[in-house]
Amino acid sequence: MDTFQKDAPCPVFKNLPEDYAEFQGDLIQSDEIKQMNFMGKNVAIINIDQNSASLLSELCDQASQVAVFQIHPHFVLPKSERFTHKLIQHPLFAKNRRLFNNRIKSLLALRFLEDQVKDTWLKHLLMPNTAIQNKVFLKADLYYASLQRANCTLVTWPIVKIHSHGIQAVTGHIYACDCIIYNSNEKM
Repeated sequence: MDTFQKDAPCPVFKNLPEDYAEFQGDLIQSDEIKQMNFMGKNVAIINIDQNSASLLSELCDQASQVAVFQIHPHFVLPKSERFTHKLIQHPLFAKNRRLFNNRIKSLLALRFLEDQVKDTWLKHLLMPNTAIQNKVFLKADLYYASLQRANCTLVTWPIVKIHSHGIQAVTGHIYACDCIIYNSNEKM
């Protein structure tokens, strides 16, 4: 069955080095975010990791526009104690504080999402799949608040192609960007 090959208007984005060949801006690993100056730039982040999640607020402070391309939603836990204490006031958590296994951490992450995001549709887009086996937990206090800022856009549409000055989603919309931040743990 090669119906997909016939229907596809262009090659599918696989996050490989050849996918970035046409891009003329800066390619930045998420490990290098702190060393860079994003003042007044349009920034795209492909697949959030711990570095980019914890520094998204600082990035939004500097950049004129930030587009976060979400491959799949992540479980996000608060990094500081003040958010954690607010979340664990529930009697179930108070009784079993020592049992912070993946199930409890998943429930905490979902409660943190409920507490931080009021928009129903955005909450739906950020809701991780609780049935997956290998859960990745990110820690960031201001991740959800940053996604709700006026200069930050969450893009859940798949990427079709990276052009010389932007990223094209499957909808046909091209998100202009001066630099792309990619997950340093992925192969590229």
